[in-house]
Amino acid sequence: MAGVYTLRIPRHACTPRDTARAGDLWRLVQDAAVNDAADRGWPPSRFRALGTGFVVREMHAVHEREAMYGEDLRITTQIANHRREVLMRRETQIEGVMRATADWVHVGREGGPTRASPELIGAFPVDASAPELPEFEPGTSPGSVALPDFAFSPWWTEMDPLAHTNHPRYVDWADEVLARALHACGLDPIGVVPFAERVRFRLGARATDTVTVSGTTAFLTLADGRPALSCQLRARRQGQRGDEVVADLEIVRAHLDDAVPARLVEALRG
Repeated sequence: MAGVYTLRIPRHACTPRDTARAGDLWRLVQDAAVNDAADRGWPPSRFRALGTGFVVREMHAVHEREAMYGEDLRITTQIANHRREVLMRRETQIEGVMRATADWVHVGREGGPTRASPELIGAFPVDASAPELPEFEPGTSPGSVALPDFAFSPWWTEMDPLAHTNHPRYVDWADEVLARALHACGLDPIGVVPFAERVRFRLGARATDTVTVSGTTAFLTLADGRPALSCQLRARRQGQRGDEVVADLEIVRAHLDDAVPARLVEALRG
């Protein structure tokens, strides 16, 4: 009952180390979900004709290792549960690389949650074999320090088919906040290694909004003993309705140089 696909990291998704960015692995997870829906008779064109669709309410991912350019990645995706014909939880594994859980909300023409038709629900049966993926538990650490704010306006040319910023882009924002902080402190932003992330979405960011991502970072020791950084971030937008929270973001990142996480916290503490 699971959808199984083999996808490859595109060249534009790679860092200067030829490793896949975390946000682009999220895009592969999205591609697998769209492919699975199309294979079940629900391609994007069918949703568009009905004026309905799915948006992500929350997604978290845990990485096992970095993916390298040129790899053929086997991806398994399946529905773990339905709730009230509105919410679908999808579990996806990029085998050996990343495990992800996403809660997708069915929305209607006005953009709000609405019950899916029996025909749609029937096309996506719950798969009893869906693995129970671990919860996102980055842990907490005392001594958080503020990260510099990152303010920008989303581009018109990056709006997705629902006319807002696509959900993996938020992971890019979080990683950019950390990268800029590292660079400003004279530390290497390219050596960052993804470990986990979670995004809780509240509103869609759109072109012409002014988005500000702000938050804190703290030193964290992972279960395997690696030093890491836990970043707690919030994205807000200034738009036609004033100041609104767009999303809450958490990322956990290690570094090729084990000394970097502690050095960044020390530098930011000043």
